[in-house]
Amino acid sequence: MRVELLLKRRQAKAEKLMWGGCVASRPGIPFTDPDGIVTTPVETAYEGACKVQTTVAQAASPIAGGHVFTVENLQMHFPVATALETGDSVLMVTHRSDPTLIGRVFRLVELARGDQRTAARWNVELVTA
Repeated sequence: MRVELLLKRRQAKAEKLMWGGCVASRPGIPFTDPDGIVTTPVETAYEGACKVQTTVAQAASPIAGGHVFTVENLQMHFPVATALETGDSVLMVTHRSDPTLIGRVFRLVELARGDQRTAARWNVELVTA
């Protein structure tokens, strides 16, 4: 019981360090209207606190279709019980200390799973032109 209490306290401390506010979304179920137009709605999967963390200062600069862009590999932290999925998009809407993060869109790539985590730590990609 003591370990559970300690874990809950550390989870609360980790959430206090999540200075960003974000909205995570994913494609919903496509539907076809009477005119035959297929629409895929966007569903909000999560809205709340988050944190961006650098993992390795290494970015890739691939070329596609004649365009050069940069892919940064970062990590985003969310509260533990957040039900996010690989491929979800996360829009940073607020940040207490770094306004350059506002408006950035991150793609969730991989969750670092574990059973006694203080945060849900996702590897993410940030693509910039």
